[in-house]
Amino acid sequence: MKIEQILNIPAAFIYNRIVETELFDIQAQTGHRLTADQLAGFSYEKRLEAGEKAKVAITRNVLNRSFHYEMLTKHYRRKIYYDFTPITAASSKVIYEERNTSLSLWQQIVDVTRDTLLGSLKRHNFRKMFLQIEKSY
Repeated sequence: MKIEQILNIPAAFIYNRIVETELFDIQAQTGHRLTADQLAGFSYEKRLEAGEKAKVAITRNVLNRSFHYEMLTKHYRRKIYYDFTPITAASSKVIYEERNTSLSLWQQIVDVTRDTLLGSLKRHNFRKMFLQIEKSY
């Protein structure tokens, strides 16, 4: 899934909103208080719903430009990419991309079914989230 959206906010603002969420999650899961500068290469274990564990690794972090991470569970590997491109001082282009790799045939069937039935809703909700971030500026 890939979403591209132009927003009337600086790239640095939306980057900070996305990264703040990850920093909060890292502190809640590990007790470590990090800054955005320290994220690249950081990995930690996260508890998901129903007690499932995931390993999260920050694979790329360029201040105000991109934030990428990978999450690995026993069922899937998910790669998430946020890239921010300034258009003007007050507007930017946001590209969100998500790549899932199922680690079993059953999970692959579940993922295809979910994406078919709920993919457009997920895209809609991401666009809505970006617009809410824009309104908060």
